[in-house]
Amino acid sequence: MARCPDCGGEVKYKAPFMVCLDCGLSFKRGEYDKVKSTIRSEFKDEMGESDEETDRKERRRKRAYHDWLMKKED
Repeated sequence: MARCPDCGGEVKYKAPFMVCLDCGLSFKRGEYDKVKSTIRSEFKDEMGESDEETDRKERRRKRAYHDWLMKKED
């Protein structure tokens, strides 16, 4: 479930925008992705994670999703 970068509320896709159901903030999909990646990089900097740690976590997350998807299709 997507979360609003401003208030943390639930975000739904209502073509062509991503709209926060709590505060009404709306983004186009590309803008939402840019804001989300900016917030992630700021959080990473605050937590002191190295790029290597971040890459490892991302690979682990993708692998878990892949395993879940393959299990679901069986």
